[in-house]
Amino acid sequence: MNPTNKPKWILLSLILLFLQPVMAAESGITPKSDQAEMKNLVSVNAWLEGADKNAKATQSTKHSNTASDGETSDQKAALDQKEAVYAVSEQIIMVVEVSTPRWLTGGTRIGNIEIPNVIVKQRNPLATNYTQRRDGQTWSIQRWEITLYPQVSGQFHIPPTSVTAQVSAPNGQNVQANLTTPPLAFKASLPSGLLSGGQGWVAASALTATEQWQVSRDQGELKVGDSITRSVTLTGTDTLSVLLPPLLAATENHEPSDSYHRYPQPNALADSQSRGNYQSSRTEEVVYVLQKGGDLYFPNLKLQWWNTKTQQLETLTLEGRHFTVKHTVGSWLSLYGPVLFTVLALLVTSYILMRMLVRYYRTRPTPQWLVFSRALKTKSWATARVLVYRKLRGQTQQLELHQYQASSSWQSLSQRLQQAKLSRAGFIRVWLKIKKVTIKGCSLPKALPALETINTKNEL
Repeated sequence: MNPTNKPKWILLSLILLFLQPVMAAESGITPKSDQAEMKNLVSVNAWLEGADKNAKATQSTKHSNTASDGETSDQKAALDQKEAVYAVSEQIIMVVEVSTPRWLTGGTRIGNIEIPNVIVKQRNPLATNYTQRRDGQTWSIQRWEITLYPQVSGQFHIPPTSVTAQVSAPNGQNVQANLTTPPLAFKASLPSGLLSGGQGWVAASALTATEQWQVSRDQGELKVGDSITRSVTLTGTDTLSVLLPPLLAATENHEPSDSYHRYPQPNALADSQSRGNYQSSRTEEVVYVLQKGGDLYFPNLKLQWWNTKTQQLETLTLEGRHFTVKHTVGSWLSLYGPVLFTVLALLVTSYILMRMLVRYYRTRPTPQWLVFSRALKTKSWATARVLVYRKLRGQTQQLELHQYQASSSWQSLSQRLQQAKLSRAGFIRVWLKIKKVTIKGCSLPKALPALETINTKNEL
């Protein structure tokens, strides 16, 4: 170093030494000599509350803006923490409380919290400010709320979260304090054995449902082509709108109908908070365009939900409605056209077959069964008796009824037939019992074939 420059370096070092405290105060950095005095200047508390705001687990620790003190406090909090148990999808409030015996001079910033399978939302962007007397001294306190919603059962850990606050130091300077909350932990589980992970349900401190119906026709019966609009609104306290399960879509996926075409509208989701009260709503709307006439029934809507206040499983029900839909000509033909076509085709086919049978039997003898039925209809018992013997002779080559079967019932029928004491039903029984006799699949030759040449029409 040039000896001539030595006085300049000494002067520059003295200037920097003098300006260092001023620059540190203006930048918000407390010199090491002042950090010991600021050790108890700012504290941060953190704990978990349920939806009913009753503390289930409380963690509190005092922090300074020094790294070594913060680590000691976190370790102590981790040893002292008590694990809380909540329901799946229940709203958990993480309270972060920043307090100082001076006053806060700048905005407080809370770092992001990321927990797997947990929805984290800071729904209230504003803090609650109040004062409190502690050991005869007035403390300024800020209370921040962060809402957590576990989505699955299990154990969850909330890592230490950074909190940055700015307070007024006793020397009148603004001091920035970098703090961290203690690590917290909680468990989540299904609150009831009647619930399942894939089932639509929600946990809330209060839940209500309303529905509205609108029809396109103000007066008279609904007709095919008209529309019905069903709107359902779920409103819950201490929950999120994205956690409110669908009602209309879930029900109609299991019970589709061809009586209408459905056109669902976009769901309307809303979340709000007022003075620490968190409200959420979900509105579903579906337009049904009627396709068939008749009675139309929209089913009841049911939703199970866990009441976090009463710790009970409850069921919410919305009543369905009946509508009567009147056919138009086009819808009636569209609905019953296939049936009418089938009936008409059967009638035409039957008519053609009847004409063919009539034409066929104009040159051929009338079938014996038809002649027999006509004889029974006109109560011509003698003719019916002759036809029975003719069938017996043609089918079995026998001439006497009592020889056909040896059973007592047959003997009784044959005797009554000979004595003309048989009713119409008895004649039918005898006729049906007489069947062609075959030996190894071959029919026996006819007895007295010359008798078959007798003209049935002339004989009767």
